[in-house]
Amino acid sequence: MLTRAQIAEAAGVKEQAVSNWVHRYPDFPRPVQGDQQILFPAWDVAAWLDRRKIQRGDLRKGEVLGVTYGHRFRGVTGLRAVAPHAAPTVDTAVDRLKHGLWKRLESSYKQSADPSMFEELVMSLVCVQALAPAGWASIAAASRQAIPEVFHHVWSVLPIAHSMRTELMMKIRQDGWWRDRLSASTDALRGHVQPGGVLTPTTAAGRMTAVEAFDFLLDRFAQARHSSNDEYLTPVEVARLMVRLADPEPTDRVHNPCCGSGEILTAVLAHQEQPGPGPVRPGRVSGRALAARTWRLAVMNAAVHGGSIDLGDQPPEDLAMIDVGVGPYDVIVTNPPFKMDDWQSSAGLLPTGWPYGEPPRHNPNFAWLQLAATALAPAGRAVVVLPQTAASSQNPKDKQIRAAMVKEGAVRCVIELPGRMFRETASPITLWVLGRPEERPHHEVLLIDGKEATERDGATHRVLTDDSSDTIVHLYQEWLTDGSRLPQRHGNVTATPVTLDRLEQHGYDLRAAAYLRPCQPDTVLPPGATTIADLRDNLRMLDFAAAEADRILNLRLDRLQPWNL
Repeated sequence: MLTRAQIAEAAGVKEQAVSNWVHRYPDFPRPVQGDQQILFPAWDVAAWLDRRKIQRGDLRKGEVLGVTYGHRFRGVTGLRAVAPHAAPTVDTAVDRLKHGLWKRLESSYKQSADPSMFEELVMSLVCVQALAPAGWASIAAASRQAIPEVFHHVWSVLPIAHSMRTELMMKIRQDGWWRDRLSASTDALRGHVQPGGVLTPTTAAGRMTAVEAFDFLLDRFAQARHSSNDEYLTPVEVARLMVRLADPEPTDRVHNPCCGSGEILTAVLAHQEQPGPGPVRPGRVSGRALAARTWRLAVMNAAVHGGSIDLGDQPPEDLAMIDVGVGPYDVIVTNPPFKMDDWQSSAGLLPTGWPYGEPPRHNPNFAWLQLAATALAPAGRAVVVLPQTAASSQNPKDKQIRAAMVKEGAVRCVIELPGRMFRETASPITLWVLGRPEERPHHEVLLIDGKEATERDGATHRVLTDDSSDTIVHLYQEWLTDGSRLPQRHGNVTATPVTLDRLEQHGYDLRAAAYLRPCQPDTVLPPGATTIADLRDNLRMLDFAAAEADRILNLRLDRLQPWNL
């Protein structure tokens, strides 16, 4: 935790510059009240400064053009350094294949008057490659004039034929531009993708599998799209982490009320296919997309991955309508839209009223949370993606609902992750782990700071590392079985359990950084009085401080040059 003066010194700017950042930029890290002064979490400040490049005239000796204030700040404070340049690299054969495939498709995507329709055309071809290799061979061998009819015939006999909008097939048949795009896309996929539903990488053929190509293109189209007015694509690493935290078994009834293009549900299927009590029962995994665009992609995604997922017939016509469905569910995993200015709940939803308070009309975050929590079966659990602001929002209704859900025991854990992990938004995110109030394991909430759990992928994008994902799951599971061993820091992830009393003192702020410092004196108790909870919290904080001191010492020692004897 640093003061404004300390931030200024570490970043090499005047204190007035830090004050300007605080007042002018709403996304600057929120301060917390220390014993005698206002403090800012160093990790949050570093992540924010990572996005601010140092101007040429302000560079110091040894700094190159393009370096950020975050790089300088981390070097002074001892936080893990981030490379100032992170241009995408092409190292492996699969990377080269992906780069080459997208290069063949990119110009058509940019030229299209309807980019989402072009995306669906390409994804439909990949589906044919995965589901009907013989049909794909006939498409690939057809002439430019014959290819529309061959494609129509092959697609019409697939079990997912209903997922294509009729306008696309009409354009392929009647519009020369789209006919050319069908032919060109077929050529691009023929040289880069191996037909068939094989799930393992096909290195001998020098091509990607259809499954690899589908996953890659979902991500690449989202990156090219930059933003969406409906559902965001959940990064595959985040989807896997969510599923591992929920840990659905093959017999569990799993649901995603905002399934997007199906990436979380396919992660559920992959998780359930691991050695366990038995095969997944048909109809036990379900999802509902909010938009027609994402529903069509979800149907194709499930088919390519060979999964049995109930996705319904069609999405709702009203994008502002929220509904979790008919529970109870053993597991809910979902990534609802971050922005719904005037949302509505479906008819008959929660006839007894909102159990934790009526959510604000301009923001559905706590509507989704309440719906997920109340739709759980006994021993059920939910993992919900929300923007980071939900963890500390001072909106009166948000704060009231957050407090009620914490006090009642519906909130188990909140995990903070940095921004720029999603292709369609730069917002930092949180994962909320929910459960049935009557079955909570401890009278506390586990807060995990994973803002340093990512690495750069390209100039701006960040991806969750496998090691950090393993650490987050390990810390959560350890807390479920034995919370007394926390808080602790593993690598770039810190976990701290916070008692209900401390949460109340801090206005139910669910950011880990607000509690990773010594407890404030309890003004209600008489002088000198100490409770067991105070002693336990102080001991945990001291343990954390000792571990952090060891970590910093090791960093300093690593930087020392060895003596030349």
